[in-house]
Amino acid sequence: MSVRQPWAWQIVHEDKDVENRILPTTYRGQVAIFAPFSPDVTALQRLPRVAPAWVDAPRQFELGAIIGLAQLVDCHDASWCGEDQYGRAIEMCSPWSLRSHQHLVLSDPVALRHPVSVRNRRGLWKVGTRLMREIEAQLP
Repeated sequence: MSVRQPWAWQIVHEDKDVENRILPTTYRGQVAIFAPFSPDVTALQRLPRVAPAWVDAPRQFELGAIIGLAQLVDCHDASWCGEDQYGRAIEMCSPWSLRSHQHLVLSDPVALRHPVSVRNRRGLWKVGTRLMREIEAQLP
């Protein structure tokens, strides 16, 4: 799954449990978190330079690499968790959730010790056998 930095790092290290997308997916299962070459510059500029005290990883925003794995456990429309039948706002499923988006719900993130370089990809895509071997060799 392609996720621009700093969001990819936050999925793997800061408990970002929802990735917001325009289109839904029926896929459920393990996803590799890929940080493409183009970061979200606005998000990087707004991000505090120091991570919260409970985060034990330095903020290093690798680009063009798979940086971790997570489980994609659900996908639902924001209206499922954010509005009642009259369109009034109610509590969202995660602090990371955005209105008018699909919420791809993630769990069990695992950081790789070393990023695995990959050519740019978009959205959800299948990891090949060679890449999967490189990723699995780094898992605890």
